[in-house]
Amino acid sequence: MEFKSINKYLENLINALREENEANTEMLDNFFMYLETDNKFYLKLANKQLREILKGAGFGILLVLPFSPITIPYLFKRAEKLGIDIIPSWYKKLDLNNDENKLK
Repeated sequence: MEFKSINKYLENLINALREENEANTEMLDNFFMYLETDNKFYLKLANKQLREILKGAGFGILLVLPFSPITIPYLFKRAEKLGIDIIPSWYKKLDLNNDENKLK
């Protein structure tokens, strides 16, 4: 892989993290608290939040792929078989029986 494409992916990640929302702010606060206090608890919290952000970004990329109605179920089943959790926690929390979460 060329450095140009790696830099492009890193720039996209930085731009995604620049979006100010509560989860990103909390993650960055935990990273800063770890740097200030050297408490591993804050590092674990921040890394957990970063994993969730990356899962969400990966989930978004899967949706725009060609043949995504075929590839997404296959990837989910394959990941489940291998014991890899690729589904973001925000998606798992959706209750499709709730009227707010149903597609209209």
